[in-house]
Amino acid sequence: MKLKLVELAKLAGVSRTTASYVVNGKAKAYRVSDKTIEKVEKLIKQYDFKPNAMAAGLRAGKSRTIGLIVPDFENASFARIATHLEAGFRQKGYQLVIACSNDNPETEMQCAKHLIQRQIDALIVSTTLPADTDFYQRHANIPIICFDRYLDLNKIRVLTDDEGDSYRLATHLGRHCEGKRMLFLGALPKLGLSRKRELGFRQALSDKANQVDYLYASQFHKLASAKAFHHWLEKHEMPEAIFATSLTLLHGVFQILIKRYHRIPRSLIIATFGHHDMLDLLENKVICCVQNHQKIAQTLLHLVLSRMKSKNVKVSDEVIIREIIESRI
Repeated sequence: MKLKLVELAKLAGVSRTTASYVVNGKAKAYRVSDKTIEKVEKLIKQYDFKPNAMAAGLRAGKSRTIGLIVPDFENASFARIATHLEAGFRQKGYQLVIACSNDNPETEMQCAKHLIQRQIDALIVSTTLPADTDFYQRHANIPIICFDRYLDLNKIRVLTDDEGDSYRLATHLGRHCEGKRMLFLGALPKLGLSRKRELGFRQALSDKANQVDYLYASQFHKLASAKAFHHWLEKHEMPEAIFATSLTLLHGVFQILIKRYHRIPRSLIIATFGHHDMLDLLENKVICCVQNHQKIAQTLLHLVLSRMKSKNVKVSDEVIIREIIESRI
């Protein structure tokens, strides 16, 4: 039987307020008699009474709940970061509530409003909104920590060097693709992240003689990528190399290749942001730009806890560089 405070008080024959004093260790301060304390504590032990932490938190102006908005549940990187964050916050006594925007700005704003209505203590977000948006300034009076994607606001950010990482990934690709036909595959071209990854790619190959086509899917989703690549392949030759700005987009390419050729052509050279163990099974040359998910989560955890402790804490942006991994083939 799970007892409520009012039921505990009734069993003890005391007021709800008196029972609350005993439960919260304040009985002596409010001069509750030893006999009453003993009676209430006996019932607490007998029924294994646990106070409602959420209610207590709300009375203190804290919910001990952290919000997290990610743009894509299919993206393994976001799933891994969320897993590390959930474990980290749970150890600190916080609950992580996760929402997904599906790379849709309207959905992100709805998610944020719902989380804020739940009186979360802080919000972590990988945004799909324009960099100069004032949405979070207008709607949130809590710590906002941005990661992975850039927002130009007075909030703390944990960023990756998308332009620099893309430059390094494309440089590695270029070493294996001299004069080859390449396909650059991205999504949401107006997104700051997408612009930076294309810029880094272009800079890395500016002195190369490669023929490059640029293709953008409507979303960072496998189905959107498959649709875009299918239509592109109807009018173009099979590329000799592909540069994907997301592992999710690469999955869409694989779907079409297997459907069309019943395999992934072994000669195709692949460069992608993100990594999955399945890529190690390919006979292709594969180059991956890999995030340190645990480090990102640990950094976010530290920044959120620091900012909740003091709004005036001086914390600068954190930039976490990805690692380049090449297959041995």
